Amino acid sequence: MPPPDLEIRPSIDREWLEGESRKDPFLHAYALWDLDQYPDRVRFVSAVRGTATLGYLLVWPLAGGGTVVHWVGPEGESEALIEHLPPRPLVVVCAEGAGPAVERARGPAVTHPLLLEAAPPGAPPPAGPLDERVRRLSSAERPLLDVFARRQTDAIATGYVGTDPGQEPVWAGFLEGEIVALARPAVRLPHLWFVGGVYVAPEVRNQGWGRAVVRAVMVEATRAAARCALYVREESAPARALYERLGYRPVARRLMVDAGLHRVP
Repeated sequence: MPPPDLEIRPSIDREWLEGESRKDPFLHAYALWDLDQYPDRVRFVSAVRGTATLGYLLVWPLAGGGTVVHWVGPEGESEALIEHLPPRPLVVVCAEGAGPAVERARGPAVTHPLLLEAAPPGAPPPAGPLDERVRRLSSAERPLLDVFARRQTDAIATGYVGTDPGQEPVWAGFLEGEIVALARPAVRLPHLWFVGGVYVAPEVRNQGWGRAVVRAVMVEATRAAARCALYVREESAPARALYERLGYRPVARRLMVDAGLHRVP
């Protein structure tokens, strides 16, 4: 049970969220984006004491079952939110020390330390040899994207199934007329984009395709006067090296707690 002076609300204080986002735009970017773009899909649970919001859960149900949750707030003061986590299977992105509390509440879990990295504002890095083979997909190319995504086994790639690139921007790398790499902005706020869905087909990895599609998103973000950020698994040396070559540097650490969903960040 939460302390008697703590209230749990099935909502979030928009004014508070915007104020906190000005202090830390990276931490609250997904909450602001989802609140505006997907109000019928995302839901929030907030811990409130008096007029002060102490923390919140951003709850995102996955189309294929399971849930992704962002738990934002000090571990002690907002720990009452743990009782309001969805059932297994789920993934919780939370502060570094919150993993044990999630596991106590939802059973055995695998944890992945994450780095939240940001690129500096301004011009993206110089173009590479594969950049001319990358372009933004159109709505007419939705069947092409769908076919590619369905052929893959990785959850990042299959997450593109059903995506309309005319509504949700997607950049693709092409080799001999076939898609071999993908990236998209998971968040597009006026001053900050989060790059997500970075995927390169296994047969063409380590050739520069990842750099090319991520840079394409960065170029478009620069045109929109926004900087870019992303999450990367801390132990993934190749991915970190790729992003660091593009100018990304760590700004925070988070923890991904996977309780039965078996997703790799």
